[in-house]
Amino acid sequence: MSSNPPKNDAWPQPKRWRHCWVRFGHGNYPPPAPGLVLDWRRESGRWTAWVVWVDNTGLKERVCQGWLPVAVLRPARSDINVWNDGPWR
Repeated sequence: MSSNPPKNDAWPQPKRWRHCWVRFGHGNYPPPAPGLVLDWRRESGRWTAWVVWVDNTGLKERVCQGWLPVAVLRPARSDINVWNDGPWR
């Protein structure tokens, strides 16, 4: 079995994405921060997500977590078959 399967043996793309971009504010600062959605819930008819994200607004980056409204989240899609392209670069 080859460690580099052909594209027709590629993994299907996930239907749900857990990686996300978190953005607070409307200007150029702060830039969107990488995050990971761990759970979802509805509050008063609105969806919120339990997210772990990297706070990049201070002098040092730090990891934060909390319930965030959907309005500040965007999916961070990527090709999961990049692993089939060879060793990590």
